[in-house]
Amino acid sequence: MHTPAPFRHDLAPAAEELQRQARTWLLIALASIVLCLSLFIGVGAAVFCYLALRSAEQGALADAEQKLLWGKVLTAVGSAIGVASTALSVLLRG
Repeated sequence: MHTPAPFRHDLAPAAEELQRQARTWLLIALASIVLCLSLFIGVGAAVFCYLALRSAEQGALADAEQKLLWGKVLTAVGSAIGVASTALSVLLRG
């Protein structure tokens, strides 16, 4: 059974900041799913942001940073694809 890493006091501010960023990007990823219709990429982004949040809570900051990076990248890509496909659809109709 996996036991979480001990939480060191000197990591607390960094872990809190990563948790805040992960929550923010999780909300952005969820908004991307709804507003940009980027269902598959957006779900992947939300999962990575959620995993980053959990890793930061356990004190695994390097792991949390990597997962959050992937969450940010997937959110940006999904949003860009959603906006581009919507713009293309509007242009081709008019």
